[in-house]
Amino acid sequence: MTVLGLDVGTTGMKVGVYRAENGVLKLAGQFSQSYEVNTYNNGQFSDIEPEKWQAAFAAGCRELDSLAAEVDAIGISGTTPGLTAMDETGAPLYPAILMLDQRSRAQAAEIIERIGLRTLLEATGNMPVAGGCSLASILWLRDHRPEVFQKAACFGHSNTFMARWLTGTFAIDPSSASLTALYNTTANDLTWNAEIASAFGIRLEQLPRLLPASESTGRVLPELARELGLRKQPLVVIGGNDAVLAAYSIGIREPGDFVNVNGTCEISMVCLDRCYPSTKYNIRAHVIPGRWVTLYVMNAEGKAFEWFHRVFCSEMSAELFYRHFLPQAVEQWLDRESTVTYTPFLMGSRYSQAPLKAEFLGLTPETTREEMLAALVRGLAEYQREHLKEISLVQPIKPVVHVTGGAVNPALIRAKKKWMLEHADYVFEEQSSMKGAALLAYERLQKG
Repeated sequence: MTVLGLDVGTTGMKVGVYRAENGVLKLAGQFSQSYEVNTYNNGQFSDIEPEKWQAAFAAGCRELDSLAAEVDAIGISGTTPGLTAMDETGAPLYPAILMLDQRSRAQAAEIIERIGLRTLLEATGNMPVAGGCSLASILWLRDHRPEVFQKAACFGHSNTFMARWLTGTFAIDPSSASLTALYNTTANDLTWNAEIASAFGIRLEQLPRLLPASESTGRVLPELARELGLRKQPLVVIGGNDAVLAAYSIGIREPGDFVNVNGTCEISMVCLDRCYPSTKYNIRAHVIPGRWVTLYVMNAEGKAFEWFHRVFCSEMSAELFYRHFLPQAVEQWLDRESTVTYTPFLMGSRYSQAPLKAEFLGLTPETTREEMLAALVRGLAEYQREHLKEISLVQPIKPVVHVTGGAVNPALIRAKKKWMLEHADYVFEEQSSMKGAALLAYERLQKG
C-alpha cells in the first residue's frame, strides 16, 4: 500500500508519500512549499486565498511524480480554523480566515451574549474568540460581506475545501469542527448543534457533513486525478486538525500524554478521557473515539522569532540567526538572572476578547538583544507552563514531553526544560502532522 499525507499548514504545505512495509509506514518522498498569508489592518486581519493550497498540492504531485502515481489513498491534515465560505461548486467566495485573525471580536462577544458562556462550554467545549471560533468569522462575513454570507453553500475548514476540490464532497471531521462553536464537542457524537446554528440564521445544510477522521469522502475525481498524475484515482480521507494529527502520529492516545508543537504558533496538548471545558484553553475531539485533547495556543512562536530577526537582527541571514544567534542567546541567559520580561501576545490571544499586545519590560541601557531574545523564549515557555499547571489539577501529566515542529531546536528544548516543565524527558519528533494524515489514510485502506 502507498499513501499520501497532505498537510495544509498556516504558512506552507507539506506532501509526503509513504509505503507500508511490514505494517510500518516508511517515507518514500516528500515536498514542501511555503505561501504568503495576508496579514493587514495593523495585524488584526489574517487570511489566505485557498487557491494557494490547490497550487501547492498540484506542485507537490508534479514534484513527486512517479511516487504520486502509485498512491492508493490521501489523508488530509489541515490548519484550523481556516474558515472558508464556498459556493455550491466548492469555489471559495472569500479568503480563508485563519486562527491568527482578530477581526471578529464583536461577533464572538455576540455569540456569548446570545447563547450564554455556560451553555457554550457545556455543549461546544469552547469559549468563542476571534480567529479561534469559526462561527464568529461567519458572523463577521454576515456583517461585513453580506453577499458572501448569502451566497455561501458551505462554511468549512481547510480539509473541507481540499476534500471538496478533490472528490466533490463537502465534509469535516470532529477535531476540525470542535472550534466552530457549532459542533457538539462535549458529546462528540458527529452532530451539529441545531439550536446555536438556528439562533444565527445558519442552516444545517450550509455546514459540511461530519465524518470520523479515518473515513473517506470518495475518490479523486477522474479528470482532476489525470491532471495531478494520480493514476490510481486514490481515496481521500477527511483527516483532521494538524495539531491533533501531530499528536496522533507520535502516540498521544492515553490520558496524560503530552505534546508540545512548535511552528508558526506554539501549541501544548494534553490527552484526556473526558471533556474538561475551560475559558483558558481550547479543547478538541481527538481523532481517536473516546478521547479529547486540550489545545493551548500561543498565536506567535515562529512568527515571534521571525519578527525578532527582522527587527533586531536584519543584518544576519536566517541560517545565522536560527542556528547560531538564537541558541547562543538562550545559552547565555539560561542560568542567569534577567530583569527583562516578555509578554508574548505579539499576534493577540485566542482566549481574550481584548486585543492583547506583546511587550518587553525591564530594559536598561545595558540590555542587549541577546538578553531580549532569551526573555522572549522564556516568556513563551512560561506561558505554556501555566496551562500545564491548570490541567494537571484534573489530569496528571506523564513525565515525557514530545516536542515537534519546524521552530524547535536543541537550545529551545533546554529552555523548555528550564522554564516550561522541568522534571520530564524531552523527545523530539519530525513531520508529524503529515505522517498523522498518512496514518489515517493507511487505516482506511486496511478496513477494505
